[in-house]
Amino acid sequence: MGGPSSRIAFAHGLRGLAALSVLLSHYTQHFWTNRPTAAAFLGAPAWDGPAPAVLALHAALPPGFAGHFGVAVFFLISGFVVPLSLVGRGRTGFALGRALRIWPTYAAGFAVTTAAVWLCARHFGNPVPFGPAQWLAHLAFLQDVLGLGTIDGISWTLAIEVRFYLLCLLIAPALRLGRVRPLLATGLALTGLAALAGTVTWGPGGQMAFEELALSAQMITYMLVGTVFAARHRGTAGQGACLGAGAALLALFALQWAGGIMGFQTLPGLTAYGCALLLFGGLFLLRHRIRRVPAPLDALARVSYPLYVVHAVAGYAVLRLLLEAGTPPGAAILATTALALAAAALLHALVEVPTQRAGHRVSRGAP
Repeated sequence: MGGPSSRIAFAHGLRGLAALSVLLSHYTQHFWTNRPTAAAFLGAPAWDGPAPAVLALHAALPPGFAGHFGVAVFFLISGFVVPLSLVGRGRTGFALGRALRIWPTYAAGFAVTTAAVWLCARHFGNPVPFGPAQWLAHLAFLQDVLGLGTIDGISWTLAIEVRFYLLCLLIAPALRLGRVRPLLATGLALTGLAALAGTVTWGPGGQMAFEELALSAQMITYMLVGTVFAARHRGTAGQGACLGAGAALLALFALQWAGGIMGFQTLPGLTAYGCALLLFGGLFLLRHRIRRVPAPLDALARVSYPLYVVHAVAGYAVLRLLLEAGTPPGAAILATTALALAAAALLHALVEVPTQRAGHRVSRGAP
């Protein structure tokens, strides 16, 4: 597979940084500070031993900064590049291309995760902590709105990604034209949807389902900021219009965050998402000068999606089993990271590359 276009090499490099940020947040912070949650994912007793020294580094940052930052970068990249893929493609071609881009690799990585959880739970003599309905819901990216909880810890972001694709199909003509006013109108509509969803209850677990939809609206509003960058990149909207639309979308995003399901994390969350935007915006301004991505970052960027898919709860299972076997925490983290990178490389070569190529072929030929 050829390298990224020099004009968007910065976005390619940022994928690697985002994947590393999320991985480190899970392996060096979340597993250790949310031990009951990690144990619940695995059907295993919570680890009660010492934490690694690296955990202290997170104390200097806002709570959950690394994870929030990595997810924010991923969302901005999607908001930037996904609408660009609509140019020259029909709706059917776009949908087929996106489906082949995201689903086969996710399904393969999810199989690795569920196998790791099954093995971990069985090792400790406990029942597997998920059932067939929850498993199937994940493959359709519907587990959140059905109130079934997460098996792999990362699929909530992929569910939002899929809903962003659906939105792109809905407003495809505006995206092809590269106008920013429709993006602002869409952000206003999403804010209204989030406000409405936060007040509705319906059936068992209905409040959770509607709150998750509100979260999707919130994050898609942020992704539209990336789409504003795409319009500026294409030259279809002026600088003033882009700055105004971007600022307005950010204000709507902040409003939704403060009033939504993640409201208790408003300040640290907005800080991390703001830092991600500053980095993205700064590199965007330099995009014509960024011709190459350093080799290690390029390699990480190429496997960033399968790494994102496979690292989290599967990594927790490996960590827990290594710790149970007496491995020191630091060594367990390094070994788990190496295994996650190896698994991601295999998924990239065996699943992601061929299905992505198939997606390019069918999307170009479909209406």
